[in-house]
Order: sequence, then structure tokens, then C-alpha cells
Amino acid sequence: MRALKFAAVVGIGMGMTGAAFAGPWNDPAGRVNFTAPSGWVTQVQRDNPQTIVLTGNANNECYVLTSSNAGTSAAQANRIHALIEPMSAADWQTVANSVTPMFPHHNATVTSQSVDSTGFWPLQRAQLGGAERPVMAALSHRPGGLDLIALCWSYGGPDATATYETFFHSLGNSQDATWQATVGQEDAAHAAAVEAAQQAAAQQQQQNAQAAEAARGRNGHARGDGPALNPGPH
Repeated sequence: MRALKFAAVVGIGMGMTGAAFAGPWNDPAGRVNFTAPSGWVTQVQRDNPQTIVLTGNANNECYVLTSSNAGTSAAQANRIHALIEPMSAADWQTVANSVTPMFPHHNATVTSQSVDSTGFWPLQRAQLGGAERPVMAALSHRPGGLDLIALCWSYGGPDATATYETFFHSLGNSQDATWQATVGQEDAAHAAAVEAAQQAAAQQQQQNAQAAEAARGRNGHARGDGPALNPGPH
């Protein structure tokens, strides 16, 4: 990681609040955690109201940040677990342009995007242009409208794609185990609610059919329908 980049970040008013070396990193605020590759240094740039972290080495640099998402603020854990719809390009541009050290001109573009659902929490992925160098990005939703975001780029050295992939998949939250445990319960509750609604609808349909049949019978008697009576001989 380059000292000049740290200076640039500090210069925009974030302020460095801590440093750590390679290995697991846990946000004191509990918003995000990750595993930094060997040889990387991690520094906290902001911890309130969101967490912003800068981590990397001389060749590779990643920003990790948390963000509030109004669109998922009311979603339960099982909905987040099943949310594999790709983000829009406009949403990716908004996310990228918020990282001003990478996109000072707010001109981020999306060159490709995908969704990786191999992990428990789907991982939104994007390749971004418009910065000084190509940017790889990842975003993972969590319940309560929390997004975990990482954007990485390289200054030089060997291809870091595999390193970034592993790093992205290490993103997590201190409540992940609790949320994962509730997914099965929420799925079961949802399935039970759907079954109950289907049974109620079937019962209502049957009652409606019985009522219609009874109404036809009453109307038939009122009109005198039925076999004619034989009056017999006169």
C-alpha cells in the first residue's frame, strides 16, 4: 500500500483510527470483518456512522466499507439469503462514486457484473472503469439494510485476481451465525403460512361451491321446476 494514498484519504477528513497486520480483522463496531492476505496492512479510516477500512500492500489496495440500504432494511435473513438478482449498473455507479479516492470525478462505469451464489450470502460482483486503473468490486447484503462492500485495484506486481476473489469471500458480519440460524426457521414459517393460505382458499372455494349449489336448488323449487304431476283421469 502506498503512503501517498493514505495521505490522500486522511486529507479528505476521514482520519486514521487504527492499524493492524495481515490476518482476520474484526470491526470494533461489529459491522464488518474480513481476512487480510499475508503481507497486507489494515487501517481504519472511519468508524462512525459507517465503517471505512483501507487494507493492502505496496501493489494492491482495497477499500472496505459498510453502507445502509433502504431497499433491504425490512428484509428477513431468508430473503437476503435468496436474493440473487443482479444489482443495476446505476446502483453500482452510486456505490463506486462514493469511494472518492478511487473515483474523484464520480465517473465510474460498469464493464461487467455478476452474482456469485456459492457462499451462504450471495456476492454481487462488478468490474469497474473510470478510475486510474481497473477496479474489482464486491457487495454482500445483510438483514437490517446493511451492505458490506469492497473495492480493490492494483498498482503493479503479479495478477491479484485470485487474491481479491479470496478476500471478497472473506467479508462477513459479527451476526452472520445468528442470521444463518434463523433462515431455516423463517423458511419453515413462510412455508407454513403459504400452506395455511392455500388450505383456507380451498376451503373457501368449496364453501362457495356448496352455497352456489344450494342457491340453484332453492331457485329451482321457486320456479316449479321438477317433474310434472299426473292429475289422473277426469
